[in-house]
Amino acid sequence: MSSCSRTRTKAPRSARIRVSSSPAKIVADLDDVLLHILSFLPIKTLIKCKRVSKRWRSLITNPNFSNRIISSKHPLPISGLYLKGTRDIEYRFVSLLNDDDEEVNEQLLALSSSPLRFIDHPSPIIVMQSTNGLLLCKCTCPPNHFNRNFYVYNPTTKQKTLLPLIIDHVVLSLAFDPSKSPHYKVFSLRKSSISSVSPVSSVSSVFYHIEVYSSNEGPWRRLVSVPSSALPQTVTDLSNTVFWNGAVHWFWFGPNSRDCLSFDIDTEEIKTLSLPFLDHHQDDEEDPPDVGTLRFIEESRGNLYFIEVNDLSSPDLSVYEMNRTGLTWFLKYHVDLEPLAAAFPEMIRTEYYTYRKIYSFSVIGFVKGETDAESSYIVLHIPNKAVKYYFISKTFKKLCSFEPSQEDGGENFYGFRRSFQFIESLANV
Repeated sequence: MSSCSRTRTKAPRSARIRVSSSPAKIVADLDDVLLHILSFLPIKTLIKCKRVSKRWRSLITNPNFSNRIISSKHPLPISGLYLKGTRDIEYRFVSLLNDDDEEVNEQLLALSSSPLRFIDHPSPIIVMQSTNGLLLCKCTCPPNHFNRNFYVYNPTTKQKTLLPLIIDHVVLSLAFDPSKSPHYKVFSLRKSSISSVSPVSSVSSVFYHIEVYSSNEGPWRRLVSVPSSALPQTVTDLSNTVFWNGAVHWFWFGPNSRDCLSFDIDTEEIKTLSLPFLDHHQDDEEDPPDVGTLRFIEESRGNLYFIEVNDLSSPDLSVYEMNRTGLTWFLKYHVDLEPLAAAFPEMIRTEYYTYRKIYSFSVIGFVKGETDAESSYIVLHIPNKAVKYYFISKTFKKLCSFEPSQEDGGENFYGFRRSFQFIESLANV
């Protein structure tokens, strides 16, 4: 036998099979690759990917992955609006996506009025606030409909958390900033006590304090007392609440007050934030202002915006923005309603008791552009329709139409109703 036949040829080192890695290590390496690929997908696609397998679902719903996705994509774009109907439990959904195809919008985005419900709860949901993809909600507890349960709800993942019982609260507010923490907090403005000013006087004073529930720390705990000067003697409605710039803001409106209570969640500092005083044309006695007809306050991509309409016969609509210091409002945009009314003549109506021409609309959304001011727009609710108006180009487009509901008495679905942002999010609640 020749020496050549007795010589064994070794396989190249690169071709040898390594068996040193354990099966768990191999699976972990594959998971890392998969998670890296998944991290580039939109949140809507990730939600669908959870249906691929139990393994995929486990990876996508893992808090470490979801928190990484949320923080990397923050601020998340606004996908749509929940528009409150004539009843608290009735909502219409207005999508802000895929608006280039009007036919698709007409068929898919203009939804009929319907209650929002949890899958495992018999009562409809009432939305109180929307913050960065999470909703603060309440619903009744059968059989006693006077009892209320409060929830933090993620409408994208359908997850919810029942908040601990709380009574004698004036208002609740949700704070959630996924760029800073995966945890959320709910703040409660509560009545502390009622005591007489003097033994011989029947006048009473109401005192307030703030409590907090934290998703990572648990039950309600008292934080600070609210100075008596920070709130009017009689608080009627503080349901307009906004989380902005690291603080919760409770707005109230009255004939002699245009302020809001601001509470910084990090420093626990309480201060009063004033709203811009607008020109109400009080010298024009022939055409008095419709004081407080329409007010809109919203946060979008880290900025706070305020709109107030006191004269429905005026085609001018001014948008104010608050600077990041929280001290000064300035005029940001101006909207001329005339071109919009020319395209949608149903906006023009005659006031029955003055016979003057008025514009029928309400502001239901404000969207700051992802890249520049060119893509920033306002969403208006006009009779039977929702339209978007771009500030810079001064162009507009119909988003969807609304069909009258039985609650509307067959009339046009229209009114000054609140709306809540829908933001797709994987945030855990």
